[in-house]
Amino acid sequence: MSSKIHFYGAAGTVTGSNFLLNTGDTKILIDCGLSQGRHAAEDANWQKFPFNPSEIDFLLVTHAHIDHIGRIPKLVKDGFKGKILSTQATKTIAPHMLRDSMELLAHEARRHNREILYTEADIDNALKMWEGTEYHTKHELGSTTVLFLDAGHILGSAMIHITRNGRNLVFTGDLGAGNSPLLGPTEALSSPHYLVMESVYGDRIRGRDDERRELLEDIIEHTAARGGTLLIPAFSTERTQDLLYEIKTLMTQKKVPSMPVYVDSPLSQKITAAYLSCKEYFAPDIQARIDAGENIFEFPELRFVEEVEESRKIAAERGPKIVLAGSGMSNGGRVHEHERHVLPDEQSTLLIVGYQSAGSLGRKLLEGEKRIKIRDETILVRARVEAIYGYSAHMDGEQLLEFVNKSTDTLKNVFVVMGEPASASFLVQRIRDYLGVKAVAPEEGEEETIDF
Repeated sequence: MSSKIHFYGAAGTVTGSNFLLNTGDTKILIDCGLSQGRHAAEDANWQKFPFNPSEIDFLLVTHAHIDHIGRIPKLVKDGFKGKILSTQATKTIAPHMLRDSMELLAHEARRHNREILYTEADIDNALKMWEGTEYHTKHELGSTTVLFLDAGHILGSAMIHITRNGRNLVFTGDLGAGNSPLLGPTEALSSPHYLVMESVYGDRIRGRDDERRELLEDIIEHTAARGGTLLIPAFSTERTQDLLYEIKTLMTQKKVPSMPVYVDSPLSQKITAAYLSCKEYFAPDIQARIDAGENIFEFPELRFVEEVEESRKIAAERGPKIVLAGSGMSNGGRVHEHERHVLPDEQSTLLIVGYQSAGSLGRKLLEGEKRIKIRDETILVRARVEAIYGYSAHMDGEQLLEFVNKSTDTLKNVFVVMGEPASASFLVQRIRDYLGVKAVAPEEGEEETIDF
């Protein structure tokens, strides 16, 4: 018997995760995410699905990042009537992400005279179909057996392990680097025959992760000594929580000066609360601290900013301060207003702590551009631009290769996706050359037949 995998998104690019497994009797969609790149909302997000949503039986979700869930309400709006399945933590986080994304997409729709991509009602309808599960719970879906394994990427993130006819197929989603202060490591796989895996950092090696807190400490100290602002564009899910935990630790231990720490993102506040409601997904030592009554994110210097007016006043605050604001790639959101004030200031620092997609403002800053545009205004970049890659929630090239290496006895084929072309191609070549395993990097729209 055979099945087909259709690569409809995140093939030849990082975002827009969307794969279809067709076994002949069951159609299973894995992820249904937004495409993200140069703009806050890409044209691709408004295109029709390359399949009939009403024919999809199940949607399996790896995790709650918007490039993996962002088009789910549109899928429902366009006729999907099946069942959505993810971990309970993903289900808890997803509504906040989707509602925040809905507002941004609605703004883009009005700006470009497009149809609204989806509404609050579409989100509500999706949530009615959505079931939360736990790691290692088996689900019989048609002729397949599905379970979720801990991917260690963000809270509740999962690899999706599908078994049929004695064969195992795994969709990795995004794989954690094992460096989160809050989460456990990525789980080991058991005898996979086919692997659909990410490659965000497939061609890069990060520095030592154990140095990242020291690097953060140095950047905070040096910026404070200059009396400047440390601005960190940060994703609301996982990156903000990791950084809050690290900054709290540094301030509690008196390793950096006390100063205001602003989290200028209502979404981050909601996600942080959602994290605390899913304590069973944290690493055991963190769970123990929460059980003992500690709020692992709270400290006296922390201020969550909700109102836009309050956000605008932050720039006028004198003295050193730390500001975390969305979006993580500087594609939109409140971080733009802060960048307008911080980037021209020689005393201040912009700190990049996550992946920046090609064409994004964050990528341009990372590559050293000294003149950038924000809302049609040209901004001169005089602030220091720093990067700490140790806070990446993705495996680097060596870790990805070792991840595959542990399964070479059973693997028949590895499909490398969720990476820029150079990154995916580099990882493919290394898997072939070093491990002797068949590997390919499918392009968007391609399909592969597997013995499954």
